[in-house]
This record gives sequence, structure tokens and C-alpha cells, in this order.
Amino acid sequence: MSSQQVPPSLRNLLADVLEMSADEIMPQTNTDTVENWDSFRHLQVVLAIEGEYNVQLDPQRIPELTSVALLQAELEKKGIAL
Repeated sequence: MSSQQVPPSLRNLLADVLEMSADEIMPQTNTDTVENWDSFRHLQVVLAIEGEYNVQLDPQRIPELTSVALLQAELEKKGIAL
């Protein structure tokens, strides 16, 4: 999988919040593969996504959204065009 499978807007947002290169953001990027993606950073990711895409993620689902692929799928499920 390549970073090209992650839409540029989401890739850049996550790169900014996670303090990584956008080229490192791939669908399989997750809380286990990014050292600084801890619980606080996860909250920052969620808040940034909600602000950028004007959407509210289900609070019960937030703890489960631990990878780029899961975050992207959740946005698409909510009808967000990425």
C-alpha cells in the first residue's frame, strides 16, 4: 500500500498532527506503528478531523479508530467526500 491511497487532505492533516512526513502516512499507519500516536495525540487527531471535515465522530467509536484506514473508512461511512 502506498500513501497515494490516502486522500491528500487526510494525509496532510494526519502528518501535521502526528508530526510526520506526509509520505509516511499510509492506510496501515496506526497507533502501534507511530511512536507518538498516544491517547492525547489520538484526541488531537479526532478533533482535527472533526474540524477539517465538519463532522462529529461517534464518541463510542473513537477509541476503535486507531489506523488511517479505519479513520478514512469512518469518514466515508459518514458521507464525507475525501
